[in-house]
This record gives sequence, structure tokens and C-alpha cells, in this order.
Amino acid sequence: MVDKHSTVVISHAPDMDYRHDYVTLPRAYGTEPWDKRADVQAIRTTVFDNLSTLDEHAHFSDRAASRHVLIKPNLVTVYHNMGLVERDYPESTDPRVLDAVVQWFLQFTRDITIVESSGRGAPTRGSFRVAGIDRLARHRAVGLVALEEQPVDRYILPRARVQKEICIPRIFSGVVTGESFYVSLPKMKTNLYTGVTLGFKNAMGTIPYNLRQRNHNWAIDQKLVDMLYLFKPDLVVIDGIVGAEGNCPAPVEPVDSRVIVSGDNTVEVDRIATRMMGFDPMSIDLIRIANEMGFGDPSVELVGEPTVTPFAPADASLMSDSFHTLFPNVRALVGHEMPNAPHVARMSDVTADLVLQMEKVCRGGCLATTRFAFDMLRFEGLRRDFALTVVIGAGTVVEGTRVWFDRDGKAYTAEEIEHMRGKRLVVGNCASCVPARRRERVGGCMPFPNAPHVALHRLTGTWCRVMSPRNRNLLPLLAATLQECENRRRLLRQGIRLDVPLQADDHLVEPRLLTEAEQAMDLVSWPFPPLTPAEIRQLVAQEGRNVLATFMN
Repeated sequence: MVDKHSTVVISHAPDMDYRHDYVTLPRAYGTEPWDKRADVQAIRTTVFDNLSTLDEHAHFSDRAASRHVLIKPNLVTVYHNMGLVERDYPESTDPRVLDAVVQWFLQFTRDITIVESSGRGAPTRGSFRVAGIDRLARHRAVGLVALEEQPVDRYILPRARVQKEICIPRIFSGVVTGESFYVSLPKMKTNLYTGVTLGFKNAMGTIPYNLRQRNHNWAIDQKLVDMLYLFKPDLVVIDGIVGAEGNCPAPVEPVDSRVIVSGDNTVEVDRIATRMMGFDPMSIDLIRIANEMGFGDPSVELVGEPTVTPFAPADASLMSDSFHTLFPNVRALVGHEMPNAPHVARMSDVTADLVLQMEKVCRGGCLATTRFAFDMLRFEGLRRDFALTVVIGAGTVVEGTRVWFDRDGKAYTAEEIEHMRGKRLVVGNCASCVPARRRERVGGCMPFPNAPHVALHRLTGTWCRVMSPRNRNLLPLLAATLQECENRRRLLRQGIRLDVPLQADDHLVEPRLLTEAEQAMDLVSWPFPPLTPAEIRQLVAQEGRNVLATFMN
């Protein structure tokens, strides 16, 4: 799979305090006092030294100079002045690092565009504004594109195991054809869904919203690796100036890692960065699967010292000791029958460790999305002593009876759950068989990311602080949401397709029949049919409903 020798370069930034203006650029950005700040100069020097060293080995600047350079940061949510306990959380790519990377490429070309699509419910235009990246783009005279407002092209990935149908913003088709040079610029951080989120996990932001939801469950790691058949970053630059540990996409805590890691093979960059975070790379399914499928490079050259700064791992569990300490009166019940679920032959086989294994089989879906909801309550500074039962999964048939397990391994039937006292939160389509009395139900596979969070507020009688005047960016984000909606409607009215249909259940989508020659290819172009007038009306109306779902789901 690897067709050339690859290199990874590690550069350590000077030892100083970088924990200010690491989420958003201040108003002084672009002025002489800003340029002379010690942290700004240190970051710029570290990035320039790193990329220049890599260029000496990989010789990529000539290719970048003759192509359209796309730089994609990671802005899943820019947590700044959002009404939470702290003013800033290092969730997103440090704009100081982004600025330095842009400046480095400006030595070779002015054909540069910053591209991104934030998480569902967080309009990218709003993220650009909150982080100050709109001002960065104007100051450096580079392009700025919100990917969710772009036409998409569709492809088939014949060799993919999960994501055989894929569509990407048209601007990324230039990466597929080799006309554009793609720089992935993620934050060094842990992640609820995949353990870590580095170079090629950053590609999740290149596919449209509905396609992100598809197979965002037990199959998420394979889905992301499959994308490497379509395109790979020409260059990965990992922002580890201020790393982030915790349960992203919930707010995360800063780590003084003070490092930039770059390279021209995304699997190897991610592997080395993962090890530097204190994790065994083979314990991360993303990296293990990519390695097994031949996307790595065993002969990679490493330049620099891979010192370890331990990161606390993401804890997706609703049954762990740490979760039980945070939410002592929440009882989680889980049971799964998915392909990767442990088989339970007898009730006597069930242990607390087996239940933890059972819980994690769909970490990329309902589990992480629900844990995100609880973490948001914590970072909103709200009470955590409420009593609640959470049910996830279709249950497990043991000795002829369908049951769900608690953290101690005790089994509950559907009838027993129905007669439990107190409130319940039932998450995901798999759990549709759970009785409906006294409950909040969140459907989907996976559920919309914010849906369990909103349901928890309803169940606990609390008001979301992110959707209150405490969030100083609320009005700009609302305005950006409406602008995004109108821009997407405008494109739809022109007959331009923006996404695949929303898939509410868990199944693999098979593309059209392929010829024998196509079956051996990495990718095949698969143009969409024209939108019919009826489809246009339906999709335009759906955009309005999506705005409501962002805040009400």
C-alpha cells in the first residue's frame, strides 16, 4: 500500500506557558505587539523548524507550490466563553499553530484555503468566528471555506469493508485527483469514540453530516480507515503545543505536551503521536486496522526525540468507577448482540469485567454519545446527584431470556425494567424493545450528537447553559446557523446535492454493481442522479427542521 519512504519529524517547543489565547485569537492578532509575543514567536519557530526539517527529507514543498493547498484544522467545537465552568478548553486546533503553518506555506504559494466542517449543530462559520480564524484568513489573504456549504461528489470504494459509498465536498476531489495538496492539522487529544483523534480521524470533518452519522457505531474505526482508499493527507501536522485529555467531544483538560509532530504518512504520524501520549498504538483500533490493511510504513524514518507526556485516556463508560463517582445515582444497563459482542452462554459466566467488555462493543455509537451528555452537565456546573436509569442496546439472550446487565453483572429483563421506579433514558434504535413508561427515548444509530444531552436536561429539569445568555457566543452561533441553513437551501434550489439520505438504522450501504476491472480499483467515481423537483422541495424543508433539531432534539 505504501509507495514511498516516509518520514516523521518531532519538534519540541521551548519550555514556557502556552495556555493563553490557545483557543481563540485575541483582537491584538496581526499587530506588531502580537508578533513579538514570546509564545507566538516560539510556536512560529517550532513549526517552521519542524516543517523545514521534514521538507529536507520528504521534499514536499515543490508539490505544494504547484497545487492548491488545503489546510484542515480540527474545530469540532470551539469552547470559548460558552457558559461552562472554565472560559477555555483546548478542544480545537490552536489558531497560533494554524497561523504558523499558513505562514510557512506562504513562502511557496498564495493558493491556500483553510477548510473545515465542525460537528453537527456547531456551524463552521460560527467556529471560524469564535476562534478568530476568519480574521486570520483575511490577515494572511488566504481562502476560507465551510465544507458543509459545498457541493459534494460521490465515489465507490470497492475495497472498503464498511464505507463503500462515500461523498466529499467538491473541493476535496482535487485531493483525490492529485490537483490539490491536503494538510491535516489536528489537535493532539484523546477521544470518546476512537481513543485518540489525530491525523486521519480528522478526515471525519471532510464528509457531510448524514454520511458521518452512517455506521458511526461499532464500525466507526473501520469506516475511518476505509477513507484512506479515497485520499490520504499529503502532510499531517499535529498540534501538541497544548494537548488535550478527556472525553472529547465534551470539553477536555489541557496537557503541557509542547510538541509539533509532522509527517507524510498519516498512519505513522498517528502511531508515533499516540505512543508519545503514553498509549500502545496497537490498543487503538484505528491504528491497528490501518496497519493490518497495509496503510502504514514499517520503514518510516523518525527525526527527533519521541518523549512521552502521559495523557489521561478518554473514559466512555457509564459503568466505570470514575463515572460512578461523578454520578453516583445513575444506573446503566447494557446488552448487545452485535458481531463483536461477547457471547454469554450462562448467567454464571457474567462478571463485572465481562459487562465492561459488553458495554464497549458499540463505543463509537450510543455509548460515547451518552457519555458526552453526562460530561456536558458536569462542565456546565450543574447538579450530579439525580437518580436515573440509562438503557443501551437490544439486550443479550442468555439461557433463553433477553436481559440487560448493570455494572455488577446483575441481569434485568424487559419486564423488570418496566417496573423500575424512577426516570429512565433509553438510547438508540437497538433499545426500542425497552418498555416506554416513564422514560425519555433517543432514537437513531448513532443518535444525533446533542440528543442525549438535551434529553438529560429534560429529565433533570435543568436548563442548558450553552443555550443561555451565559454563552457569550450564542447569538453569533445562532446567526451562523441560520446563514448556513440559507446557503444550503440556495444550493439545493439550484439542484445541487449536499449529502446522502439520513440513515436511521445500522446497515452497510452497497453501491451499484461493479465491473470486474472496477472491483480491483481503490475508487470509482459514482455521480449522483439529478435532484427531482420533489426532492428539492423535501430537502429544502428538511434544512429548516435540521435547525430546530439542533436545539430541540
